[in-house]
Amino acid sequence: MRALLGILICLCAQQVLADTRYVSDNIFTYIHNGPGTQYRILGSVKAGEPLEVKAVNNEAGFTQVVDGRGREGWIKNSELQADISLRERLPQVEKELEEAKARLLNLNGDNERRFTEKDGQIAEQTKEITSLKAQLASQSEEMGNLKEQNDALTQSYDNQEHDMQMDWFIRGGAMVGGGILLGILLPMLPRRRKSSERWMN
Repeated sequence: MRALLGILICLCAQQVLADTRYVSDNIFTYIHNGPGTQYRILGSVKAGEPLEVKAVNNEAGFTQVVDGRGREGWIKNSELQADISLRERLPQVEKELEEAKARLLNLNGDNERRFTEKDGQIAEQTKEITSLKAQLASQSEEMGNLKEQNDALTQSYDNQEHDMQMDWFIRGGAMVGGGILLGILLPMLPRRRKSSERWMN
């Protein structure tokens, strides 16, 4: 049974070799000479410091690590984390934030320029529409004047045609009346005697 347990511990130790752990944020911890607080303290490690994992003793709750100065020792499992320290990530996050702000500023500048161009185009189109409306109003007024002139000319033509018809009617009536009167008066005129008849008397 102990042999099986030893094999399992060895396998677990091999799996964690070359793994990396980080000292948990906001803590200050010690590195010990063995897997427990009763072992001699080799030194201290800062929060966020990366440590190379050599072995894990879950029973004792300690992990064997190597720090950046090459010291090999043991640290409590509860004081280690798998993620990069916030202290290490903060500069990268701040850099990404500044890059995002710069991109946003450029985007806002591009949008502002596009809005300005659109406003200019809208102003030009509004000006053109106003000019077209003015031309349309002028043409409508001119068309109205032409329609009035056309109506006046049409009325004048109709009046002239009516006057001509009346004039022809009057003239024709006068000629007919004159012919009738002449036809009545001619038989009533005395006839002149011929010269031969005068000599014979």
